Parts: sequence; structure tokens; C-alpha cells
Amino acid sequence: MKLHHTRYLISAFTTPLRLNEPFDEIVDFDRRFRGILRRHLAILAWWSILNILFGLLALFFLHGQLYYFAMMNMVWGVINLLVAMLIFYHAVFRHFQKGNAFERFEAQRHVEKLLLLNIGLDFAYCFIGLLLREHGLIAGINLPDLWCGFGWAVIAQGIFLFSQDVWVYRLHAANFEKAAPFLKEVIMDKD
Repeated sequence: MKLHHTRYLISAFTTPLRLNEPFDEIVDFDRRFRGILRRHLAILAWWSILNILFGLLALFFLHGQLYYFAMMNMVWGVINLLVAMLIFYHAVFRHFQKGNAFERFEAQRHVEKLLLLNIGLDFAYCFIGLLLREHGLIAGINLPDLWCGFGWAVIAQGIFLFSQDVWVYRLHAANFEKAAPFLKEVIMDKD
């Protein structure tokens, strides 16, 4: 990982979002939108890195359900880190850099819709995790520690991702709400 990537992970996590500052139409909306998106990606990346490190430690020190729990979390960490990197590339370097003011608002609404989809997927992860865990509790099943460990890992990921997605959705909705007076003014001027 290059040094500027590490700096990004630290600065995006610690930079204030300034959601309560006075609104200056597009510039502030866009700045807050990018700040929320960067914070979301930084938290997801840190979560992923911690899962990967926990999995690597588990290779040497854990066994049983905890071992499988850590292994599944390590796999989730790799997947989530790849997702965070792809979204970062898409949002920061390509798609969200272009467009006029209304395309920016539409992009933000698109992100909100994707977050709602993710929230539904997070519930599905928890449900699937419960099924895996329950499968591991069946008497006579092969590798019950694997099933239970994987189940608990999927539940943990689902709960974390759910709480993060709900929090970020609320931040985006608050940012859009601050832009509502400007949008109403622009729409009224066109009529």
C-alpha cells in the first residue's frame, strides 16, 4: 500500500464532516457529499484491514469456532477492501468528478438508493449467518465448529455493515435536506 493511500485512510477518518455549517449551495453540498463518501470508504477499509489482521493472527493462535470465525472475517476483509478500493476509484477519480449541479444531486440520490439496497443485503447476511450457525448445531453434522464459526462471522459482518450503512444513509439524507431550499428556488425559477 502506497504512503498516500495510508495517509488517505487516516485523514478521511479524522477530517470533520462539517454538516452543521451554513450551506453555500453546490460547493458545500458537494464538499460534504465527498466527505461523507470518503469517511464511509475509510471506515470500511479500516474494518477490512482489522479483519484481515485478525485472520492472520488466528492462523497461528486460534482453533475451533474462533479459528473459523477469524478465517471467514479475513475473507470478508479482503472482499470489503476490494469493494472500498473500487468505489474509491469510481467515486473519486471518475464518475463523481463530472457533471453539473443537478447531476451531482442525482449522484447523491443514487448513492442513497444503493445504501438502501445494501441495508437489505445486510439483513440477508444476518439471516444467512443464522442459518449457517443453526446448521452447525445439528447433531452429528461434520465440522460443526466450521459451520458455527462461519455463521457467527457472517452475522458479525452483517451487523457491522448494517450499522455503517444506516449511519451513512442518514448523513447523506441530512446533506440532501440542507440542499432542499436551493433546489426549490431553482425549480421555482424555471417555472
